[in-house]
Amino acid sequence: MLVKRLGELLDKKVSKKTDAAVVVPVFDEKCPKIVMIKRSKGLNRSAGHIAFPGGMIEDGENEVEAALREFEEELGINPECVDVLGFLRPREVHEYRIMICPVVGMIRTLDFVPDGREVSRVLVDELRKVLKSRRITDWGPNFECAGQLVWGASSRVLDDLYLRIVRRYGSVDAFFEGI
Repeated sequence: MLVKRLGELLDKKVSKKTDAAVVVPVFDEKCPKIVMIKRSKGLNRSAGHIAFPGGMIEDGENEVEAALREFEEELGINPECVDVLGFLRPREVHEYRIMICPVVGMIRTLDFVPDGREVSRVLVDELRKVLKSRRITDWGPNFECAGQLVWGASSRVLDDLYLRIVRRYGSVDAFFEGI
């Protein structure tokens, strides 16, 4: 049921040219989970930020290939364990002028093997709880995932999902009824 509901909300193709791609990983169980990462402090870009796993699109790759490659590099999850459902609207990482493509995927495992050079912590939280933590601030929407503040491009990705759910179902709780 979750796969069907999410699939109905998502775009079937990327709406604009992007430089990078991220996986928005959802684990389907009684209380569906979302996975984010805390980026390592030694990285050149977005060090210490809460983000979705992903990175730059390399020559010859499309958005899905790049997102799944980066997901495997950062968290050790084989691309065959991810069922791509669709896309959210591309978002800009303002400080670097990088347009990212959010690829929503259902993952079949939470057995991560994080790359310590890129990931300092894996965050797993209930999707409903994360979406319901939405707050609007002077700098835009923010959320909380596993006790960590999500802001910037990652919060705008979550906000796109939140708004699609609320527009279609009226509330986050209504979306999750019967799942």
